[in-house]
Amino acid sequence: MQTKLNLRKVLALGATLAMLATSALASSTSSWPVYGGNANHNSVVSGAPTSSPTVAEINLLNANSGWDGVDTVPVMETVDGVTYAYVLYDGHAAGSHLAKFNCGTAISNAGSGGDAIYAAAKEWDVQLGSTSGFQLSTPVLYGGKVYVATNGGEVYAVDTSNGAKSLVVSVSTGQINTPLTIYGGYLYFGTWVGNGTIEGATAPGRYYQVSLDDTSDVQSVSSIAKGFYWAGAVVSGSYIYFGGDGGYLYYRPVGSGFGTTSDTDIQSTSLNLATATGGASDAGNVRSTVMLDGDKLYFTSQGGYLWCCSFDEDDEALSIQWKVSLDGTSTSTPTLVKTTSGTTTTVDIYTGYYSGFNAGGVQVTSFTQGSAPTDSSVATIATGFPVQCSILYSDGYVYFNTNSGTGCGFCYPASGRNLTADPEDYTWKTANDTYALGGMAYDNGYLVFGNDKNHLYVVK
Repeated sequence: MQTKLNLRKVLALGATLAMLATSALASSTSSWPVYGGNANHNSVVSGAPTSSPTVAEINLLNANSGWDGVDTVPVMETVDGVTYAYVLYDGHAAGSHLAKFNCGTAISNAGSGGDAIYAAAKEWDVQLGSTSGFQLSTPVLYGGKVYVATNGGEVYAVDTSNGAKSLVVSVSTGQINTPLTIYGGYLYFGTWVGNGTIEGATAPGRYYQVSLDDTSDVQSVSSIAKGFYWAGAVVSGSYIYFGGDGGYLYYRPVGSGFGTTSDTDIQSTSLNLATATGGASDAGNVRSTVMLDGDKLYFTSQGGYLWCCSFDEDDEALSIQWKVSLDGTSTSTPTLVKTTSGTTTTVDIYTGYYSGFNAGGVQVTSFTQGSAPTDSSVATIATGFPVQCSILYSDGYVYFNTNSGTGCGFCYPASGRNLTADPEDYTWKTANDTYALGGMAYDNGYLVFGNDKNHLYVVK
């Protein structure tokens, strides 16, 4: 079974790509079109429910069976006031599926059974690849289509209006286990094979750039280690950044110079977190998506660290600015919130952590902007359960799922709490259910997440 466990100068090309990415997202009606809800992958929103919400539990196909179901974050959009969620899940014998649901209809039928809510709220449900198993690549909404990948290596474009699918690209270098991202008309994703190195007999996974104007224009780079797992990419300036197994942070030029077959070139455009200045020998795999704030790149690693890096385009040099230790392994993409009082800006970065399937929680790293945090800057705000997902922040509250045998969705106050963090000190939670690996998506007052039993939760 698979493991679930200073930009001083912005080149003209980079500025153009950034504008294209932003305008593409803004021209859509979606409020949560990509992992983290925006092009920077920072899950900060406003308006999420804070007390006594209505919860609808939808039974997807083959619910209550298997160890895999909904293991990614849905994407969402609101069109003419109606909010929809697009959900990738494993239909078990039926292989991978993508389904569209009307969130308002789901909530209005919350008192019905899961099968009845599915029938009422479903707009369409289409089978993608035939391979069953964990589906770990969060889709992306772009230009009236949902781009979605399967564990069999296929990427499809699915029409949002009718569910019609077309194959974009198929790769044979492993499972597509990373979120899909689109910048400047290029689609990005990575693959994972579970073993192999550049020097080894088995080829490792690769990271891909696919032109949406010409899908035969496919470029890729090899992983130095096993591959890329949950590591979504972000663009800043004229470079794209993504993490990988073995403790590496990679950077590649966007566009014609992305791909290479040179192992030397791959190593020269990566940062080894174990050996770099300010690094850690036990950095572990980078299995979080990179979040961008200003000129800084934030991510976590499985060695139990929160990292901040920066890139100087003049020198083409990527460096570690700081790191802090968390209380356990982390695959959580950091969520950054700034609060300004007078001339002082406080930065709070929220991350999840875990120790197996029984322990973990949520921590916040707090410091004054312009300074660097230390390990003592990290405080716990929720404990007692493993949290592998990214944390969603809204109006002073944090929202997340727990990846345990009694997994559920939680809302906690983000501050002003006893830092011993009583696990029962939540604002609300959904009923105990099962392993909920992916985090929550949010749009127009609705939160959506799923779990391994193919239960999809809509909360308002």
